[in-house]
Amino acid sequence: MKKKAGMILACIIIAASGLYYFLKDEPLAQTPPEQPKDQQTSKLAYVGNSIVEQKDGKPLWELKAEFIEIDVDTKNVQLKNLVGTFYQEKGGKIEITAPEAFMDSKTKDITMSVKVQATASDGTTFTANEARWSSTEQKVYGSGNVILTKDDTVLTGDKIESDSNMEKIKVFGNAKVVKGGVAR
Repeated sequence: MKKKAGMILACIIIAASGLYYFLKDEPLAQTPPEQPKDQQTSKLAYVGNSIVEQKDGKPLWELKAEFIEIDVDTKNVQLKNLVGTFYQEKGGKIEITAPEAFMDSKTKDITMSVKVQATASDGTTFTANEARWSSTEQKVYGSGNVILTKDDTVLTGDKIESDSNMEKIKVFGNAKVVKGGVAR
């Protein structure tokens, strides 16, 4: 009888252990929800890198940034804390800085924003809220609180358009030219 009672007790313990094992309250492993295929994007990110465009072995421009992110599908580039150099036809160059920039991979246009500042090798300076380099036109467009200083002349306005050498300049909207003075 003791043997039979011991077997029953062992079976009860095994059954109770099995039930406990399968019924215990454990959190399930969390898996992130899958994004639909049409919403997934692949991006490459670089820290402290540069991008250069050349033509006939000569650099047209070079963009350096603290952070560069490239969309793998579109090849468009987003840059943070941009420092760019645009090389001019006559050997000069323009150094430009902007906290944010975007380069369209198809057109090679570069849009810069959040207080863009530039200095040309001839001493010309330029500031604007936003600027865009048009690769096909080889022109710079600026908008928002535009100030361009060349020699002793200061141009201000809402928008500006210039060739890559900063020789042919058009100012639009509230345009003012001050010769031998300071812009107001």
